[in-house]
Amino acid sequence: GGATMGFGLETNSHRIGFFQETVVEYEIVTPDGKVLVVNAKNDPKLFYALPWSYGTVGFLTKVKCRVVKAKKYVHVQYIPTYTAKDLSKQLNELANSEDNCPDFLEATGYSKDKAVIQCARFADVDEYKQRSKINHINWFWKPFYYKWVETALQRGAFEEYIPVKHYYHRFTRSIFWELEDMIPFSNHPLYRVLWGWMGAPEVSLLKLFQGPVIRKSSMYSHAVQESIVPLKILEEGVERFDDWYGIYPLLIFPVRVYDRGDLSGMLRPRKDLLNEGKNYGIWVDIGAYGVPRPIKEGKTWNAKDTVRDMEHWTRKNGGWQALYTDIFCTEKELRSMFDHTLLEKARKRLGCEKAFGSVYSKVRPEPGLLDLSDVIQEEEKEEAAKRE
Repeated sequence: GGATMGFGLETNSHRIGFFQETVVEYEIVTPDGKVLVVNAKNDPKLFYALPWSYGTVGFLTKVKCRVVKAKKYVHVQYIPTYTAKDLSKQLNELANSEDNCPDFLEATGYSKDKAVIQCARFADVDEYKQRSKINHINWFWKPFYYKWVETALQRGAFEEYIPVKHYYHRFTRSIFWELEDMIPFSNHPLYRVLWGWMGAPEVSLLKLFQGPVIRKSSMYSHAVQESIVPLKILEEGVERFDDWYGIYPLLIFPVRVYDRGDLSGMLRPRKDLLNEGKNYGIWVDIGAYGVPRPIKEGKTWNAKDTVRDMEHWTRKNGGWQALYTDIFCTEKELRSMFDHTLLEKARKRLGCEKAFGSVYSKVRPEPGLLDLSDVIQEEEKEEAAKRE
C-alpha cells in the first residue's frame, strides 16, 4: 500500500518509473463504504490521483500490478567514478540509453568525489567462466554489500553474477548502511560469523518502542532525507548533500517520471525537464541516511534550516521530496512542490474531505516535534500584503 498510494522506487525505476507505474488496478473502500475497482480505463482521473495520496481518498484493499519475468541471476558490473562530474555523465548515458539500457541501475557515493555505479542485467549462468563469478552476497558471514561495492574504488571495475534473491535483498542485512550506526561493529568478521545469522533488527519494532523524547532527539541528530531532482543536476546535488549532511554512503537511484498532462497527478514534471520528443524525463533520487557529519564531530547541526534549505532547492529545480521522511515544510510549501489539483477533485467527488485529512496532515511530523510558527507568520504576512 505504501509503495502504491505513497512512494516507492527501485533500481529499475530508470526504465519503469516509480512503483505506481506497475499498477494496473486498485481496489479501494470510499468514506461511504463503497468498494471501487479503479483502473486507467474505467476512471482515469481517480486512477492517477491515487499515487502519493497517502490514504486521503480511501482505504486500499487490493492492488493488481504488472511484473517482469526474472532470471536466476543478475549480472552486475561495478564501475568506479572519481568525480561527481564523471558520475553524472555516466549515469545520464546509461539511464537514457535506448539500445543498451540496463535492467537495474544505481550508484553508491562514498564521498563527494568517489562513487561506484552498479549496472545490472538479468542473466543465465551456463558457462564455467560465469559460474566462477557467482557471489552469494547475502550469506550471513559475507561483508555488507555496500562495503563490497566500495572495493571497486581500489581494485577497479569488475563484474559478478548474483543470485536474484540475494540481489533483491542486497541491503537488507545492513538496513542499507544504517546498521553500523546502531551496532558499530556489525560488519566485523567475528560479529558476522557469530551473530550475523540473526539478521538486522526489525525497524518497525525499533520505532514501536521509540518514545517522544528519543524520537525528537533522533529527528534533530539523525537524517533520513531524499530529494528527487533532475538527473542533469546530480553533480550539484552531490555537492549540496555533502554540505547539508556529510553522510556516506549516499544513495543514488535514477528514476523515470512521466508527464500525462492533467492526469499527471501529484507529480507533474516541468515540460523543460522532459527528454526531447518524449513524454518522460529522468530524475534522480539522492538519499542520505545516518548521522550528519557535524554531529559526529561534536558540533551543532541545525536540522530545521538544513532540511528546509534542501526542500527549497528541490522545489526550485522541479523536484519532489520523499514524504516518508521528516519534512520541515508548511502545507503551503508542500502544495507548491506537489500538484494537488487532481487529488482534490477526487476527494471532493467522493466526499473525502470530512472523512480523511489532507496529505500534509498524514506526512508532517508528530505534534511537538517541529515549530514552524515563524515560517507560517511570514506566509500570512505575504498573503496579507497581496490582498492590500
